[in-house]
Amino acid sequence: MAEGGALKGHMARALRQVRRYLEAVDAVVEVADARAPFTSRSPQLAALMEGRLHLLVLSRGDLADPATTRAWVDWFSSQGIEPYVGEGPGDARLVSRLRRRLARAPAAFKPRVLVAGLPNVGKSTLLNSLAGRRRARVGAQPGVTRGKQWVDLGSFWLMDTPGVLPPHLGGTRRLVLGALGLVGPELAGPEEIAAFLLKRLGGAPAFRQALGRWGVEGPRLPAGVPGQEPLGPGQGGEPPGAAHGPGPGQPAAGRPPAGGGAAGADGRALAQVVLEQVARQRGLLGPGGQPDIHRAAAVLVAAFRAGELGRFSLEHPRMLAGPGQGA
Repeated sequence: MAEGGALKGHMARALRQVRRYLEAVDAVVEVADARAPFTSRSPQLAALMEGRLHLLVLSRGDLADPATTRAWVDWFSSQGIEPYVGEGPGDARLVSRLRRRLARAPAAFKPRVLVAGLPNVGKSTLLNSLAGRRRARVGAQPGVTRGKQWVDLGSFWLMDTPGVLPPHLGGTRRLVLGALGLVGPELAGPEEIAAFLLKRLGGAPAFRQALGRWGVEGPRLPAGVPGQEPLGPGQGGEPPGAAHGPGPGQPAAGRPPAGGGAAGADGRALAQVVLEQVARQRGLLGPGGQPDIHRAAAVLVAAFRAGELGRFSLEHPRMLAGPGQGA
């Protein structure tokens, strides 16, 4: 209970700080993870924009399913948000496009820009790329709240501190964010995340093939993920309708297992069998030669995060509850 209260207090402080930052800027570059563009955004930010230019960068696009990312770009564009896709750290083309667009941001004088997003989503990497060598040349800008530091990029000012937005952990958002490494193991452990990934991506042929290369044969992976609630405000990571077939790296649809929950009893049983094979194939054994499930789960999750299994997305726009839904 105390830990939950501390987390809520930390999130409230982070949101208050972002509110203060927003008072000083004309434009915001929000950063989200391309593998889960809906869940890795902060639902509070849109309500705070108040007419400011709002650009959305989907980081780690090189790790996401390309077709799904294109679908998200189309969806965000239809919602009046300008999306940009980053293909790995230091994407020079992305940085050039952003600089040109930010120079044209509506402002009384030279535009002032904030980079914002959830923890660990790639804000600092983007900020450093935008600032380049000028990052060291910072100073307090006259007429702006004292204590804020700015980088003068010629055509606009860039705040030298990213805005850290608090995550929303309702529904299965916790597991989606855990899979992306955006929340710590105290909120989503590797075994739980591994079970979630097996359920979410089990219908993707490329995911099955990747596990096959690891020597995982065992039980047949699920033909689809459990059909829970669609994406919507306060939700995250729920699968699309069963009418849509999955692409190579897309999440699939299916009927809910009897166990229910984020992974369900069936999902946990499947994960146990798969992780035992991963442990044996990788030599992750404990006392008596027993497979170390925890270490195997950590290896599987790390491989997903690094793109070693392939390019996979955890969400698709068709998972949204309706055409008017937004973050």
